[in-house]
Amino acid sequence: MKQITNGRIFALCLGDFSRGLIGGIITSYLLTFFIPTNSNTTLPQFFLNAALTMAVIRGIGTVVDAVTDPWVASLSDNCKSPLGRRVVFMRWAAIPYGLLCLLVFFPPVQGTSMVNAVWVGAMLILYYLASTFYNIPYSALQAEVMTDPARRVFLYTINSLLYVISSALVFCTSMFKSMLMGSGVAEIWALRIPFSVFCVVGAIAALIPSFVIREKDYVESKPYHQSIWDALKATASYPNFAIITVGFLVMWIAFTFFNTAEVYYITNLLALGDTWVTIVSVISIAVGVMTYPLVNILARRVGKKPMLLGACITYVILYCAIFNYKVVINLIGGPAFAILIGLVIAFPIAITNIIPASIFADLAQYDTILTGQNRAGMFFAARNFANKLCQAIVAVCCSLLLGKGADGTGAATSEGIRQTALVAMVFVAISVVIYAFYDDKAIMQVIREHTRKNP
Repeated sequence: MKQITNGRIFALCLGDFSRGLIGGIITSYLLTFFIPTNSNTTLPQFFLNAALTMAVIRGIGTVVDAVTDPWVASLSDNCKSPLGRRVVFMRWAAIPYGLLCLLVFFPPVQGTSMVNAVWVGAMLILYYLASTFYNIPYSALQAEVMTDPARRVFLYTINSLLYVISSALVFCTSMFKSMLMGSGVAEIWALRIPFSVFCVVGAIAALIPSFVIREKDYVESKPYHQSIWDALKATASYPNFAIITVGFLVMWIAFTFFNTAEVYYITNLLALGDTWVTIVSVISIAVGVMTYPLVNILARRVGKKPMLLGACITYVILYCAIFNYKVVINLIGGPAFAILIGLVIAFPIAITNIIPASIFADLAQYDTILTGQNRAGMFFAARNFANKLCQAIVAVCCSLLLGKGADGTGAATSEGIRQTALVAMVFVAISVVIYAFYDDKAIMQVIREHTRKNP
């Protein structure tokens, strides 16, 4: 099989550039678009009791998203297309992936209506389905084309670089909104216009790797015949996989709370303008990118597990500071606190964007070595299945928590926003304990021994 070149690695990683653009809109702006804040806004109220309605919609959507992961993984792992088991799914899913994300933000009734709730719920479910059809095969393809664990960290570094750049662009939505509103554009269209651009660019970026990467050149498609249930059981049978999966999903519960409420932290708790959301994002991305070479060096020298533990401990400290934001603001002021958030979170973001994905790819390769079967799709599906089921709970809890103590409008409150930081802190602290039991050395020993015998 061919060794993938750096140019092809870049093309492959454009799928995560797409994920950052399209998925970032849903993660960062779904709630702020549909749940009004206490600040002045001209955004319409699309449905009554916005916080409760969005909790139900996101909960149902995320559950549907979770249960389709193993099904799509099974379809991909057993696919016999002459193009390969992964790229054929990516080609068909790329355009719907971007289009359905955009349609979420175009409810048909220009006012408060149950029709809007049904529309948003239906579009969100279809969006999650398109996302699964693209991202499960895409994640498996990444793990399969790179078999060198050391070079794999480089692949996921490029992956993360493109992802965080696209995520930063999404966070610039607040800046774009202010510029467009300053030109006389209504607030709702000042959001819809950048969303439209991001979805179009994201869909194109998602298509590129499915045409540039000739899957058969890099991946040996071994025979695979296993039911969804048997594949899930076999995948979860490895203790190290169970540990890293549980740790990952608990960590992402914390990240989901934080990412969902991040805009609120800046604009509500710190009482800063929308522009500061962009400033914090730019600081964290710029500093984080500068630390990428350090992540690669430390991954080789100290291993992946110690880095993951250190990043999560840093998150605990940061979330604690946000929960006690009044104390910090009294000490250094709101703007300084915002800058500090961007600086402190930068290196941990670099680590948690690169290392976990590399670990799951290591585990998929470990499984292939032991069993002789290539079922990378099911490995990533099993991870996502557990992760998304927990995120469904977060989707409900975070939406309700943001509106804690609100009046009938379901507006986000300062106390509710503050509580999300506390929940995030607790969950990321739990992930530290779980990650401590992961045996990284045993996995790498098997892979290195196999690579030595099969150069």
